[in-house]
Amino acid sequence: MGFLERAIKRGISEGIGKAVGDAVKKAVEPTATQFANKAAQHIDNAAQNTNQTVRSASSEFESAFSNLERAAQDYATKMSENIKICPACEKATDAEKTFCPLCGSRLPDTTAAQSAVCTECGKQNSISTKFCSGCGAKLPCTVAAEEAARKRDEDVLVQWDEKLSLYPKWNCGGNNYNIEQYDTYVFSFSADFSGNDFAAKQAVEQYRKFLVANGFHQAGQYPSIEHLYKKTDGVCCHVDTEHCFEGDSDCPTIGFDRSEPYGGYDYVKPEPKKNLGLKDLFKF
Repeated sequence: MGFLERAIKRGISEGIGKAVGDAVKKAVEPTATQFANKAAQHIDNAAQNTNQTVRSASSEFESAFSNLERAAQDYATKMSENIKICPACEKATDAEKTFCPLCGSRLPDTTAAQSAVCTECGKQNSISTKFCSGCGAKLPCTVAAEEAARKRDEDVLVQWDEKLSLYPKWNCGGNNYNIEQYDTYVFSFSADFSGNDFAAKQAVEQYRKFLVANGFHQAGQYPSIEHLYKKTDGVCCHVDTEHCFEGDSDCPTIGFDRSEPYGGYDYVKPEPKKNLGLKDLFKF
């Protein structure tokens, strides 16, 4: 394989990558590679056999390259007419299937290509497009993805009722909610704010205020607003926001457990000792 042929294949692969999302690319790429092989071989043969001047040949190949990426995108979009994307796990599967073979979720009625057709102006967009390149309207695939994300977050908050019922439910924004369990009573909750560090910090501050409004307070020998506690039916509930940004600054992770603060939940700071004077000695 010559250098030019390799460059052509790379250009087509990049064109396919721009035309489809990651979920579709694996399903599309094997057949699209055959298209790339044929196109690359054809142009490479032309380059070896041409009798034109270098300048003329260069101009011809530049024009071929400029059209090649677009052809690859159109080809990938055409192939995506036979593919559906699972809204739950994003697996690409055959269009005739009704349920996802990976996670069992119901598949959309439309194919990947159909979901990129603008409902406002009817333009067929590339599969990876979120907004119509013709009129700027939000595409059906984007609406479906947002709805699936909203449903996933709702499902996580339903899990909250089961796993974190002693704690006020998160209502401070973000998305891509996740609850992790590490031990019987040890959990974490995270919310993604997509690069907005300020909004993430504001959300944590808002949740602290929400905790206080629901009876949580500082406790122990070394009280801190970053560690709030509440006893419910003799059970000490602890919320840790001190370490919530140790992972990602835009994705706070809040800890929940049943540990008591240092010194105990009911710790009371002792009164300072008084210095006894002569008058105090004769009071007894």
